[in-house]
Amino acid sequence: MSQSLIIFRPSGKVEYQFNTKIHPFNDLISHIVNETCIDLAPNFVTKTISQKRFYSLHRKGGDDVGSSGDLYAALYFDAVTTIDSEKIRSTLNGILKTFVKLSEEGDDEDHSKLKKLVDLQFNQLMKLKQSEESATPVRERTPLSGHASGTSTPSAKKAKGGKKMRKWDGEEMIDFDGKEALDYSNGQVEGEVGEGDKSILNIDQTAFVKDNDLVLVNELNDILNESDDEEQEEGAGTQKSGFFSKISSYFGGAINVDEVSKKFHDQLISKNIAPQTSKSIIEKIKLKLQNKSNITMAVYQQTLTDELTKILTPNVSTDLLYDIKKQKTRGTRPYVISVVGVNGVGKSTNLAKLAYWFLQNNLNVLICACDTFRSGAVEQLKVHVNNLQKLNDMSTTTSSKIELFEKGYGAGDHVVQTAKSAIQFATDEKFDIVLIDTAGRTHSNAKLMAPLKKFGDAADPDKIIMVGEALVGTDSVEQAINFNNAFGNKRNLDFFIISKVDTVGDLVGTMINMVMATKVPILFVGTGQTYTDIKRLSVKQVVEMLMK
Repeated sequence: MSQSLIIFRPSGKVEYQFNTKIHPFNDLISHIVNETCIDLAPNFVTKTISQKRFYSLHRKGGDDVGSSGDLYAALYFDAVTTIDSEKIRSTLNGILKTFVKLSEEGDDEDHSKLKKLVDLQFNQLMKLKQSEESATPVRERTPLSGHASGTSTPSAKKAKGGKKMRKWDGEEMIDFDGKEALDYSNGQVEGEVGEGDKSILNIDQTAFVKDNDLVLVNELNDILNESDDEEQEEGAGTQKSGFFSKISSYFGGAINVDEVSKKFHDQLISKNIAPQTSKSIIEKIKLKLQNKSNITMAVYQQTLTDELTKILTPNVSTDLLYDIKKQKTRGTRPYVISVVGVNGVGKSTNLAKLAYWFLQNNLNVLICACDTFRSGAVEQLKVHVNNLQKLNDMSTTTSSKIELFEKGYGAGDHVVQTAKSAIQFATDEKFDIVLIDTAGRTHSNAKLMAPLKKFGDAADPDKIIMVGEALVGTDSVEQAINFNNAFGNKRNLDFFIISKVDTVGDLVGTMINMVMATKVPILFVGTGQTYTDIKRLSVKQVVEMLMK
């Protein structure tokens, strides 16, 4: 199958290429010049030429791309492809952002890094195409584990009838997967991976090349999550008709602060910020502006942006790796992290993501199964640990280990004794980290919340992390406050992980709710279902979503 990618300038100069098959792009460039391509989105076009399907994304020059000027990224497939064009556009946009970011830094090391990061994104798209061409259903993401109960691993099955959904994409009708099969009845039990299911371990290890204890995939995430002014220009039709443009055109010039404040109060609530929290933020803005005259919309907007940024910016170090490695040099006891939260928010899943991140940084991890209440909780962790062990064995860049410590199910002091035993075992076996999973509990049920203090006193974790769900909305305030207070006067939560951020679009007000209610910072956000779908919070990006 032909696989080729180029980055080029309007002059025709090729700045970057993936393999040597670039001559077919001459025809594409001719069609771009003659404006005969099919527009799929602003600055994103497609064309079928000589049995090849081309896609090209144009990134316009200007202040937003420094001295890089206009750039195009283009690729082609065989004429028949079932990949949704939005996935292709997103990949090309990420490749251009990566090129602009790293090419401006300009040394040999960055050139090598540029190749790895660009090739990584292109290869991920190619793997998606290959998976769509195979007999198995489309898997854009690698599943983390088996059935939600942890007792089986999914076995891909076609839905009854075998029909796929179809839609127009440019010049042709394509198939796309409306939903994945939900039949897991043929999966393996006890967390074992069957011979036909090894695709669940198909994680690209090139994403984890070390560079001063950082992994390149995190750097790629940082690049892709930076503010994209070019995309805002491309989407000018929607961006300019957004909230700020409407309100600016309505009020114009100097504004009435009270009237504008009401508008912004409603705007924040529409982003899932709790009404009382929104009111508190707006009151702070009005207080800051009370002694100023002739306040414009730009001044109000910047003041609100600064306040939201201040709320989300941590006032303590979130460099968890530094703390862990510092304690490791002391050689006292392993670093203990306890993960808590409401039922169903994704505690075990995000604990597994944390474990994978630690493994990639050459830290030995012991996972302790202290959710001894929910049926299948221990088995779910077995699935994760089995998968992580296999991924770790496949890696050529790590020398770490991971194991599960569990003593089955039980009530009362069983949880405390399991945690204590796990910490002692980790100390004896030279583990660097103990990750303690806990039972999910309803935050408003005092009887269920009470055991957390006894658990915290006994296990004495170095950090307590609460997993909060981006979907929960305004109830997140009470959840955060109750969990923060559950460990007594001498102990509080240390960090949040906000899960399922990829499901809420720009309705990210839950983050503001939880941080403002407790002053506890966000360590990571969960953005998908694979072990690598966890990243540091981009405060700038979240604020832009709230202000959009």
